[in-house]
Parts: sequence; C-alpha cells; structure tokens
Amino acid sequence: MHALDTLEFDVILEQLANHCDTPVGRERAGGLLPSFDDDEVWRLIGLTEEALELLDVQPISFSGIGDVAQAAQHAAKGGGIDGASLWRIGESLKVMRAVRGTLHSRRDEAEKLWAIGEHLPSLPELESRLLTSLDGDGSVRDEASAELQSARGRIGSLQSRIQDGMQKFVSGKFRTLLSDPLFTQRSGRYVLPVKAENKGKIKGIVHDVSASGQTVYVEPEQIVALGNELREAEAAERAEVARVLSELSEMVGDCAEDVILGLELSAELDLIFAKARYGAGSGGVIPKREKGTYLRLELARHPLLDRKTVVPLTIDFGREHDAVLITGPNTGGKTVAIKAIGLSVAMAQSGLMPTAEAVRLGTFTQIWADIGDEQSMQQSLSTFSAHIKNIAAAIKHLVPGALVLLDELGAGTDPAEGAALGRAILLKLQQGGACVIASTHYGELKLFAENTDRFMNASMEFDQKSLRPTYRLMAGVPGSSHAMTIAERYGVPSDVIAEAMSGVSEEELDVAKMIERLEVAERRARGAQSESDRLSAELRELKRHVEARESKAQQAITNARAEAAEEMQDALAEMREETSAVLDTLKASGSQRELDEAREKLKRIQAEGASAVEEFQPEPETREPLEVSPGMSVRAVNLNQTGVVVGKPRGGSVQVQIGSMKITIKLNDLEEVVERPKARRSSTGMRAEKSLSVSREIHLRRKRAEDAREDLERFIDDAVLAGLSSVRIVHGKGGGALRKLTDELLRRHSAIKSHRLADVSDGGDGVTVAQLK
Repeated sequence: MHALDTLEFDVILEQLANHCDTPVGRERAGGLLPSFDDDEVWRLIGLTEEALELLDVQPISFSGIGDVAQAAQHAAKGGGIDGASLWRIGESLKVMRAVRGTLHSRRDEAEKLWAIGEHLPSLPELESRLLTSLDGDGSVRDEASAELQSARGRIGSLQSRIQDGMQKFVSGKFRTLLSDPLFTQRSGRYVLPVKAENKGKIKGIVHDVSASGQTVYVEPEQIVALGNELREAEAAERAEVARVLSELSEMVGDCAEDVILGLELSAELDLIFAKARYGAGSGGVIPKREKGTYLRLELARHPLLDRKTVVPLTIDFGREHDAVLITGPNTGGKTVAIKAIGLSVAMAQSGLMPTAEAVRLGTFTQIWADIGDEQSMQQSLSTFSAHIKNIAAAIKHLVPGALVLLDELGAGTDPAEGAALGRAILLKLQQGGACVIASTHYGELKLFAENTDRFMNASMEFDQKSLRPTYRLMAGVPGSSHAMTIAERYGVPSDVIAEAMSGVSEEELDVAKMIERLEVAERRARGAQSESDRLSAELRELKRHVEARESKAQQAITNARAEAAEEMQDALAEMREETSAVLDTLKASGSQRELDEAREKLKRIQAEGASAVEEFQPEPETREPLEVSPGMSVRAVNLNQTGVVVGKPRGGSVQVQIGSMKITIKLNDLEEVVERPKARRSSTGMRAEKSLSVSREIHLRRKRAEDAREDLERFIDDAVLAGLSSVRIVHGKGGGALRKLTDELLRRHSAIKSHRLADVSDGGDGVTVAQLK
C-alpha cells in the first residue's frame, strides 16, 4: 500500500515485531494493515486496551511457542516428526495451556481476550507425553518406554564389561605392544592401537590401519563376542527410539487441527499483547471513539523520532473543518507533522496506540498519501508527474471518509498553474467527502483556505528573534515561508535580498506582513492563554483548599454542637429522674398546692433544658410535617426522645407526652416510631455476614489519588470487620504514584501487620499483598 510505504509504517511494524514473543507473532506483526471497518477497528482497539490493563496486574508470556505448524501438518498426513520438533510442540502446548489459564482467571475484566483464549487447546496428556519422553535437543529419554530403558541398561552394562576388558590390555603385560597406552573405537568397535610389528602378538580382528602404516587397530578376540552383543543392543535401542518417535508423531497427528488452531490463536494474542507493550513503552494512548469521520490529536508525536527532542502537535478536524492547509518555512516541520497525523490514524486503525496525550477518532475509510520526492527513473516520471499520478489515483478511487495527505501541493511546476491546480484538487477531494491535510508555499492557496467553507489554515511557527523554526503547529493561522529571512541568515548578501524584495508585488508584501503579524499575535495569545490557564489552575487549587478548610471547620462546629447536645441530653435525663423522685416525695407528704407549684417549676426547667439542647443540635434536615393522631408513637428529633401524641395538631404543632411531661413540638420536628421486635446479632454473626460480602481484592488503577486513598481505607476497614487475614491491592505499575500511596497508607494503618509487593507470577510491582492483624 503506497500510503503506508510513504508514511514508513513498515518501520513501526519492525519495532512492533520486536515486542512479540513468538516467530508466528513476529510474522503477523510484519503483515499488519489498518482496518477501515468501524466495528473491526474498535474491536482491535478494545483488545489492545484489555491487554494493557491485564499487563498492569499480571505478566503474560508466549515464549516457548514455536512455529511447528508444518510439522503438525506433516504428522496429520501420517508422516514422522523428528524429536526436536515433537519437543517444541509439547512446549508450545504447555505455554498455550498456561496462557489459557491466565485469561480464564481474568475473563470478567478481559472478555474480548477470553473470547479468543478460550479456544486455545488444552491437551495435558499429549503435552505430558511429549515433554516426559523427550529432551529439548530432541533426544528420546529413557522414561519414554520400558523397552528403551531396558535396552539402554543392557548397553551400559556391555560397555562397562568391554571397557574393563580393554583396560586389562592397556595396563597389563600387553602394554609394551601398543603404540599408545589407551584403547579407542573404530566403526563402533573397541580396538587397541597395536604397533605394526606386534600385529600377530594380540589375536583379534583388525578394523583399521593408521595413515603411516605404523599402527593397526585390533579388536581382541576376547572382546569380539561382547562387541557383537553391544551392536545388537544398540540396534534394539535404535528400533525402540524409532517406534517411540513414530508413536508420538501419530499422537500429534490425531490432534494436529487443535495444535494448528492453537498456533494461529497464539500468534493473534501475541500480537495483541505486543501492541500493548509497544504502546506503553513508546508513550502511546488508547483512542476514544467518536462518531463519523473525525480526528483530534492532543500533543501527538511522530513515533519514529526522538521523544526528548520532537515537538508535539495538537490538531482537530472532521467536524467544523475537513481540510487543513499547513504553511510555513522550509525545514519547519510540515512534512513531519503530516506524517505524524497519518501514522497516528494508521496505528489507531491497526489496534496500535498512537504516541499522544489523547486521541479521539472517528474511523477513516481510506488513507492516501503523497509525501516527499516521488521521482521515478524507471517510469521516466518527474517529481511533478509522480505526484500527479498519485493524486489522480486518489481522486479516481476515493471513498467518502478517506484521509488524504498531500505534501507540497502543486509544487514542481509553474507557480501560477500549480496554485490553480492545487485549488481544484482540494475542492475535488472535499466534494468527494475526504478529509485533507495538505502543505503548500503558495500564497493563493492560503487565501483560498481562509475564504472557503470548512477549510482551515495552519502553520509551522517561526521564531523571528532566533530566525529558526520552532516546529510547533499553529491551527487557524496561515504561515509565511520566510524565504528572505532564512536566505539572509544563511549568508545571502543584503543587495541580493533587496533586489529580490523589489521583485515582490506590494500585494504579496502586504499579505506576507499580515501573516507575520498574525503569527506574532498568535504567539502572544498563546502565551496569554498559558498564563491564564496557570492562574486559573492556581485559583482553583486555592479555592479547593479554602473549601476544604471551611468544610473541616464546619464539621468541627457540628461535632462540637452534637457533643454538647448529647451531654445536655444526659443532664436532662438525670434531671427527669430527680424530678420524678421529687414529685413522688411531694405526692407522699406535700400539699396539693406545693405539688402544683413544684410541677410548674419543674416544667419550666425542663422547657429551658430542651431549648438549650435544641440550640446545640446540628442543623436539622428539612422535613415535611408529620401527619399525627392521638396515641401515635413519635420521636422528637431535636430532643432525641420518644413519646406519645396527646391531643390534635394546632398551628403546625402538637402536644407530646414524654415521660411525665407534656411538651408542644412542631410537626416537622417529629418522626413516626415503628415498633419492631428487638433482636440482637452477635458480633460473630455480623462478622460472618460481612465476610461473605467483602472482596479480598481491590483495584485502584486509573483512580485519582484522593479517591484511591478513600476507597483503600474503606476496603481495609471492611476486611478487618470481615476477619480476613490478608488482602490484595492492585495499583498497577504506571508512574508509581498509586503504589507509593498504597505503601504510605499501609505503613501507618494500625490494622496492618505487614505488606509487600506480590511475586512476579502474581502481579509483581503492580500488586501489593497486605497481612492483617
């Protein structure tokens, strides 16, 4: 695809392939292409997002899965497989089963990945047979069969007997007959190196003669019979090895379809996780879905340039504008900006993570690109002709919703004709429903974009002070080429510059000056906006602090009032007990007049106390007046006392009998008391109930620090009440802020006995395990 070649998408794929664990995964990465189907694009992005989140909490590896499809196909046809290939199939099955288990354990949060992973083969019997029968180099192990173990035992015994016999010749009376005091092998037979002149002194079979003829290699006749037995045992071993390999090949052939499917699914999953690892390592981001054809990039970078030096860009098109014309000086970064935009779309629609702070995407239907020097010697095409050939192909095969990228539109021919042709091309592409990003130096096209509906000018910034490009993209502002300024900076004589300036029309000079003024105004506006944003952020932070302090102060007041009211309630209760005792005494011994006076006095004291309690109560919630009737049980909210309604409501109030006193209370300060049978649950029962509902794991990833701290404290409190002995906190790796927050909170929490980062197999640095007291 020409556009992808022009954008150097193949270099992206090479880097992606380096993040794959398997040969089949790397092969898939090399052939990856963007999708232009909206549902498929978001399926791919969704898979990458799930893989990214899973890698935050648990490592997953496909290492060990080999490219054994051809071997499996051969076995399916009844062919035999060598031991090394059989072992790789067993190892591949082992890894597939482990991956399937991991995805099964995370199936609730990784549904799309599990939909693929659930079809991975689980063939534990075949896997076990292959790995217990073979070593990594393909050799058949003794454990493969009882017959093989027996044959090898016999071979070992015979070799030992033969070597003992040969050693007697080497170290005994025949030693002087040998050219060297050792024995060796020729054609698989054990022999002695006998001096040629001593040839007949040791009876046996001559198996070889040295090149010089000075030594003959003799197998002593005492050893010949044992050598023959050894040959027979070795032949039996080879036959058994062949039988075992044939049997294992047949077993693989029976399961070949499952093995091949597993390899295909493993390659797909390996590529998905490679996308996630590549995106995380390069500073990529998961795109957010938009309707229609649309792209918004925030602080996007060209993924193939140095992250430390490349200047990020922000652009938004497809809603109010569907054509952007980028202007500015040569070497100002126009081509880099266009390629960054094209690569961001190609990566996103391939399920990759574009290198940006944020991306919002409405899927494009095609990508066309004409960028750089397209001169073709083979086809006898000039640069201009090659450009026009590419543009003509885009116009001819254009589908609405396509992204078209054009660098130096109209260049390479007469300026007037080039500008006119560029204008017509832009209009034709827009009418065909394309979104266009183009660069140009033609002033006519800048004015055209300024005055044409749904077109937008943009420019690459040029610093007038340093006389250097800044490589910043400024949306909405046309740019000047600054040709004279740059020429002067590089040493072109001033008289040449003056002569050149005289050849520029007044109208063109006015346009150039206007553009320069717009550039300056844009820089100032951007600086003012940055300062405004900074001050706004400081003001928001200050407001937050003030509101927090006010909230704490109000809470302190509320708590103090509540404590005071509680203390006064206690005092009132004691007073009521004392008044009842006084009244009982008066009833027993006092006169009726004294009794009435005491009652009035006590009623007055009670009312004053109730008033004081009401004054210190926290602000009540607004309540609707309660509908009451005589004999109804109610609770006076402000007094926190229960009583019985006596009489009918009047003027929004009613008399309530509380103990020995009748008090007039407002209807909206009353609550109905519903009598319920009293039942108490033991703390053991509560703990058992709590333990059934509380989770042993909490996920803090992607939460704000304040929310994460609050959720974690609540989680630990619930775990303590539930009687859990340990909990698991998933905070992810990321920048480490949530891991640090978790560590600090656990260190100071009185309920925590100890805590540590999880093992690598259980989440590693992305998970903390805490033991509770």
